[in-house]
Amino acid sequence: MQFAMTRSVKSCGSCTFCCKVMGIVELDKPQGVWCQHCRPGKGCGIYESRPTPCRTFACQWLAEPDMPDVYKPDRSKVVLDTDQGGPRLIAECDPAAPLAWRNEPMYSLLKGQARAKWGGDMMVLAKAGRRMWLITPKEDIDLGLVDPRSPLDVQQRPDGSAVVRVLPPVPESENMAEHLAKLRPRT
Repeated sequence: MQFAMTRSVKSCGSCTFCCKVMGIVELDKPQGVWCQHCRPGKGCGIYESRPTPCRTFACQWLAEPDMPDVYKPDRSKVVLDTDQGGPRLIAECDPAAPLAWRNEPMYSLLKGQARAKWGGDMMVLAKAGRRMWLITPKEDIDLGLVDPRSPLDVQQRPDGSAVVRVLPPVPESENMAEHLAKLRPRT
């Protein structure tokens, strides 16, 4: 993502939107509900002892110094994230506003990323709880309810469309990245 050069140090400030839309295994906190420790608009009630995923998380608005404030999660109602299980840009939405990713200028940003990364390894997804969409240059594909441990088999077509299969969930005992490496054809 590239934005105009307006270097500034960002902070979450009153934004606590990730405390709602993200799931945190260590806290037994599902996606789409407020964390029991969150003080909406104020911050974390266990800030000093919060678990590692909370300590290390930075949404793309926070991580990208030049990303405009219009993309700040408490304004856009979307947390932009990248995942560790594969090269994916994910628009995490509040289940109460599952289509927030379709609002401008967020939608244009996501479509632009889909066009820029098409033909490579990057996927652009939107999620609201377990509901998921694949955003391609040509279309937005509703994948329905997807288990968080289910990999996607995406065949990208030159015209910007795709064929998608949701694969069975990876067992809890297996590492997602290692499991996906076994599924990839060897060249």
